Amino acid sequence: MNMCARTQLLIPLCPQEHGFTFDRVLGPGAAQEAEQELLTQVQPMLASVGQGYSIALLLQGQDTEAPRFVPQVLQMLFEEALPLCSSDPVLCTLSLVQISRSGQARDLLSPCLEDLPVLDVAPLGLVVKDASEVEVSDARDASELYLKAAGSEGRDCPLLQVLGGDPTGEEAEGSLPWIISWLLEANSYSGVLLRLDPRGSSPSLLQNVLLGASRKRVQVNDVKPTLWNAIEEMRARRATLKMLRSGLLGDTLTDGGLNRLGRALWELQVVKAWDPRSHAPKGAKSVRLPEPQVEGEPLSSCKQGRHSAHLSEAGRGFLGSGLHQKHPLRHSEEWAHQAPDVALQFSLAQARRQRLREEHQVWIQEELKHLEHRKEAACKQIEGTVAEEACVERGGQWKEQAVLKLQVEALQAERDMAEQDLAVLYDLYVQAARARTCHLLQVFQAWQGMWEEKAMATEHRHRSLLADILQDTIDLALKNQELQAQNQQPEQGADRASCAEILPGET
Repeated sequence: MNMCARTQLLIPLCPQEHGFTFDRVLGPGAAQEAEQELLTQVQPMLASVGQGYSIALLLQGQDTEAPRFVPQVLQMLFEEALPLCSSDPVLCTLSLVQISRSGQARDLLSPCLEDLPVLDVAPLGLVVKDASEVEVSDARDASELYLKAAGSEGRDCPLLQVLGGDPTGEEAEGSLPWIISWLLEANSYSGVLLRLDPRGSSPSLLQNVLLGASRKRVQVNDVKPTLWNAIEEMRARRATLKMLRSGLLGDTLTDGGLNRLGRALWELQVVKAWDPRSHAPKGAKSVRLPEPQVEGEPLSSCKQGRHSAHLSEAGRGFLGSGLHQKHPLRHSEEWAHQAPDVALQFSLAQARRQRLREEHQVWIQEELKHLEHRKEAACKQIEGTVAEEACVERGGQWKEQAVLKLQVEALQAERDMAEQDLAVLYDLYVQAARARTCHLLQVFQAWQGMWEEKAMATEHRHRSLLADILQDTIDLALKNQELQAQNQQPEQGADRASCAEILPGET
């Protein structure tokens, strides 16, 4: 029995966003053909990532189809985008987040179940606060991470409800309709693939979805690469922070003012994570690849949840650097996972060298057995007692030389492995020292920030108390003046009466 499906595809074809549609009836074996056609159409879009463009590819399909299709998109992304970045080494990182109907995200690379907000940070785009970021070397590593995260639990995709919703409704920041609209507008190449089965959804929903997709397709957006300077952005945000803090010192503390200050501090940490001087390895650039959640995984909720990651490719997310201002005790757990275990690697190196020695001993014994067999075969061919004794003597010298030669070869191999292990352990030690230093600095910065906030709150409270004291002093002074005026009135009346009594007597 054939499965009837309808596919809508919205893809830009040039620097000005355009769209096209293809409709077909898919049989049992036509799904892969449609996917290959889609990959062919998105290939130039994926290649533009290496030139600084942002991509949002939203897919709606069965859960069993997404794990097969997304690795193909990742493979093409690595093949098309990385060669265009530069000839220098490139640092590629991956984040996987699951978006729920409420707009909250959960980190699929973290065991935490905390809901993470999705915010808009200019000029980076959408940022998932405190999302994890993992370095990947190729498409295989990225696909393995995705398949592991995507196969853990089922997913409920609300993409159809978003596209089929009320187009005139207000979209609050952080909500799922706002996220979808942001991904399909402004500085993003946008593609939407809908594989709809009329038997699985109501006809009215399918009609609204197709109308919503058509409205998105006719929108014309100005597509251009995102170019910005992290140092300038940090300078601008520090100036904003200074203004906010000055305003809080003179005004009454409000929740809105504190929220704006916290948001500004967080955005500064996001931008600082993009500074090439902060944490990029020597000889590598910080490059952010679009998340498979946006490209190929249906947006929904999943029972997983935590650094920060971007839903757009405007740059590298601030999941990976550990530069967010967090509580020092909670951040200690993350630092323990990031810092390399030098003692463990040293023990593993010792075990490898011990295993190599044992292998060399077995190898030497086997070589000696072969030499014994060859010596016996050679001595059997020699006749006579004197000749046999000479053969035995030469065989002993030959065996001793062979043993020494084999031992030298084994020691050379062990020396080479020891040198390699030493170099690796040195690198790990340097990484551990840097991680510990970074951790101590982060703890110091976190406590410094907490102390500054406490000092600001204390100063503001003291200012308020001083203002109240001054006001009370002024009120008391006014009361004293009133009382003095009231006391002077009876005295003046008594003076007038005494004067009146004296005047008649004199006359």
